[in-house]
Amino acid sequence: MKKNLIVTDCDLDGIGSYLVYKWFTKTKAQHLICSLSNFKRTWAAHFNKNKLSDYDKIIIFDLDTSRDSLSLVDHENITIIDHHDTHIENKDKYKKAKTILVDTTSCCKLIYSICNKKYKTKLTDKQKLLVAMIDDYDSYELKLPDSYKLNVVLWNYVGKREIKFCEDFSTGFNGFSQTHKNIISLNDKKVARIISELEIYKAKLPIAGEQYNIYATMASSSLNEVAHHIIDSYDCDICMVMNPKTKRVSFRKNKESAHDVDLGKLADKLADGGGHIHSSGGNITDRIMSLTKILQPV
Repeated sequence: MKKNLIVTDCDLDGIGSYLVYKWFTKTKAQHLICSLSNFKRTWAAHFNKNKLSDYDKIIIFDLDTSRDSLSLVDHENITIIDHHDTHIENKDKYKKAKTILVDTTSCCKLIYSICNKKYKTKLTDKQKLLVAMIDDYDSYELKLPDSYKLNVVLWNYVGKREIKFCEDFSTGFNGFSQTHKNIISLNDKKVARIISELEIYKAKLPIAGEQYNIYATMASSSLNEVAHHIIDSYDCDICMVMNPKTKRVSFRKNKESAHDVDLGKLADKLADGGGHIHSSGGNITDRIMSLTKILQPV
């Protein structure tokens, strides 16, 4: 009997996309999570023990597989759904896989839009609120007071966070439990310590004929919080946070002063990465290292 497999990004939007799809379809498909940087390794580990032909359907959410993994995923039984700018630009690379690549604020919102039209199931107000919170965080609008905290809870689970998240929010967002509140409190203290120890640098970066203030630092955790602090505290247009442990870099921006800058394209150019207009990431490449040479301490 054929099986189904769902592969998603390991972040809030990826896991949230799986949960929303599960609400609509009542699926019992296997769920595999990974980051973009370890997608090929995760895929290889899984398919060393399984065959593509074992699956009737494989669905990939919130992962740009067009750059380094095209040959792995371009098969007729695979559907790829994503919202990242850099992925949309590469949609013509796929010849066999079905793709739904749409420019929107989050993959979770895209899944909701697709499934809400296709299936008779209607989500409750609490389920819709969770979708809105995930979308609010992934677009980094942060207009909803608890969306940031929701992401904190996900990343501070111990063990398989995708299972815990789907269990805790199986009926949507009903507020935070005491366990969640304890996680949030401990995270606040950790972030305060990390911020107090930051070494921050800055430089002018020319992009499309304009000069932008880029601020940079290094951190091994709480990257979003670090970037948000720097953007709020300095005359920062673009923040670059380098993770020395993973050899990865993240970009965030001041939406007022750098609203025309597409961070997905910036990460593609500098870091062999991608993302979308408001946030992106990639590898610490030679181009990134060259950029660090012009940085001056704040």
